[in-house]
Amino acid sequence: MKRDLCENSRMHRDNGIIHCTGYDPANLSYVLNSLSVLMHEMDLVDEVRQRANRMSKLVLRYYHSLTELPLDELAAIFPNITELVVYECLNLNDMSSLFSSFPNLMMLKLQGCHDMKSLDFLSHAPPRGLQLLDINDCGLVYSPSWERAIQVLSQSDIVNLQIVIRNCKELQLLPPSIGLLGAKLRIFCLINLPKLTQLPAEIGNLQNLIFLVIRNTSIRHLPQEIGRLEGCAIDLSGDKMIYPPKCFRGSVEAMRTYFARKRLRVFKGLVRLAILFGRSRCRAVERLYMPDGIGYKRCREHFLETSCKHARKE
Repeated sequence: MKRDLCENSRMHRDNGIIHCTGYDPANLSYVLNSLSVLMHEMDLVDEVRQRANRMSKLVLRYYHSLTELPLDELAAIFPNITELVVYECLNLNDMSSLFSSFPNLMMLKLQGCHDMKSLDFLSHAPPRGLQLLDINDCGLVYSPSWERAIQVLSQSDIVNLQIVIRNCKELQLLPPSIGLLGAKLRIFCLINLPKLTQLPAEIGNLQNLIFLVIRNTSIRHLPQEIGRLEGCAIDLSGDKMIYPPKCFRGSVEAMRTYFARKRLRVFKGLVRLAILFGRSRCRAVERLYMPDGIGYKRCREHFLETSCKHARKE
């Protein structure tokens, strides 16, 4: 970090990236305190402040025991961060003030944060310019709080959003409210999610989606509403996927054709079943009241019994 901020050589290239790497510290206080001392005691305060203001990408790596990011402190030093990468912070589970601390954040990447189980941080402050949400190898599991997070996303000023979820081995479901992102979500990728078994039918509401990737999941049947994604390129693969058949997975149009044929087959089957049921009913009635049928015999016995009673009375 010191080298990134204070290199006074004319050959230094300011690439706008600040790297913070630690091995199991309790928090980032050491980094922040070091930087505070650096900015106040060295004769480079103005230059350091200018460099800090130019930093647009923050990378945090290997803070294994970190549970909460000191976002307010980081934002006070680096106010113009637009890209945040958090890598292998195994116990991180709280980023509730993320978008209030970094309102201009455009890209968020989380990788190897195994204790990050929800997207609650999206619901505390609406992101204004988020363009990429990349979650890789985290402990995501579905919870009702996702509904609120996606609702906040849908009401934000985001225009072109990309969501990539990869290698989250505990994720089983996606919230039906994903359909609320129809006007904002452009790219949606679900990759290596072994416990994901189904897609919500509301995925058909993502009318502005231009690219959908589903690879190596446990999804066996795609919802027929996926055929409503006109103009969307798709990449589908996985050994467990059965429907639609592989020959129909090349495009949305092909899948729409498959689902239309399937609905037509079901309709034809119902028509045939109604015809057969009507014919069977007529045959059953005919056989029931034929001279050898049980209905005929019971009617005959009832008639004879009634006739005998009347004869006795007379």
